[in-house]
Amino acid sequence: MPDMNDYHAYKSTSGGSGGSSGGGGKGFGCGWVVIVIVVIMLISFIADGASWDAIDTLLGLGFLAFLFFRWIST
Repeated sequence: MPDMNDYHAYKSTSGGSGGSSGGGGKGFGCGWVVIVIVVIMLISFIADGASWDAIDTLLGLGFLAFLFFRWIST
């Protein structure tokens, strides 16, 4: 059985200098970019009078894109 102290020692030193990632990689990462893009597109959709189906699709795909980019960035 591996020694868990070695694992925790590695995890505490593998963050590089500073460690400003905010608590073990729990941040949004690239997700912030997706949030900004979806909000801009949502405002544009509402201003153009898009249907509720289009807005619903935008929010659903935006959520999936957020989860994907958050997953690949952590």
